[in-house]
Amino acid sequence: MKNPFYWFCFILFLNTSCSSVKNIKVSQIEAIWFEYSPNQNLNNGSKFEGEIILQTYDGKQHQMTKNNKLSFSSGDVIRSGTSKSYTIVKKSNSFEDNTCFISLKYTHRDETYVAKDSVLMNFQGPLKILYNGAHGISGKNQRNRGTPLLWRDGKDGEPGPNGTNGGSSKNYTVHIWNKEDMTYVYARENNSNTAPFYYKMTQGNSIYFDLSGGRGGNGGNAGDGGNGKDGDIKNEKMRRAGDAGNGGNGGNGGNGGNAGNLNLYIHENCAEIESVLTTKTNGGRYGSLGIGGKRGAPGTPLSGQQAGRQGFPGANGVEGFKGMEGSVQKYIQSFDYTVFQ
Repeated sequence: MKNPFYWFCFILFLNTSCSSVKNIKVSQIEAIWFEYSPNQNLNNGSKFEGEIILQTYDGKQHQMTKNNKLSFSSGDVIRSGTSKSYTIVKKSNSFEDNTCFISLKYTHRDETYVAKDSVLMNFQGPLKILYNGAHGISGKNQRNRGTPLLWRDGKDGEPGPNGTNGGSSKNYTVHIWNKEDMTYVYARENNSNTAPFYYKMTQGNSIYFDLSGGRGGNGGNAGDGGNGKDGDIKNEKMRRAGDAGNGGNGGNGGNGGNAGNLNLYIHENCAEIESVLTTKTNGGRYGSLGIGGKRGAPGTPLSGQQAGRQGFPGANGVEGFKGMEGSVQKYIQSFDYTVFQ
């Protein structure tokens, strides 16, 4: 990451010299980095803007955000599609842990260039603590069958894959307190040996907890059955009318994940934060069913020929089940927060 003055110069540079590139050899790369302005809200759950930049040895810099040869990976920051929008999801292991690590990889043919970079949190803006379950994956819609080239009978439509289940959240106990000009949050998963998580923000901001279950993936739509070939005569040989293909069965929707339960202890020295604290503990939505495929049409017989067999339409899949709702218990009391530091 470059300093704030560089960012200002960089914006001017983008408007004048920087260009996208389709084909750069690995041997031409001098550096790759992740560029962002530190004058944004950079805290857990914050959405912010960033840009991936590649510099070649000739001094030229190129925007690589939408280049499909450049991949972004991080356990601390997630990216929204191929956009310039990112979200911090880091779970810090201490109150001083403010570094979000990222990896950038450029691949050209069988060569790769890997760069490591980071985003520094400034703990400004609202704090969003995201413990929600992952969404299930939807089954892919299947293609419809056509009339076969070699065989007489139409092929059966492919069944739609089932959607996967949404992930469930965990149960957490959280302590919140103020110290000097910061609000501190200490979170631990209940009945678990996993390490606690540490968060903080400048006072005067809001806090949001999401312990919702992930939604189930939708079942994939099945493919339609193929049509049979018409009866015909070839090389003085009569060929029968082809049977119709059956439609495939639609995929089942995945179940929604269960929401987590939250026990929330708010210290008396920050009791006012309850008015700007929101929680979400909804069970995950069920996945929708996949639609069964239509049956194909039998081939038209010649005079005197037996008609081709009719196909059967595919059955629709089954919807998944909604995940269970979670709960929130709040307590405002005094406690010794030094044991959490």
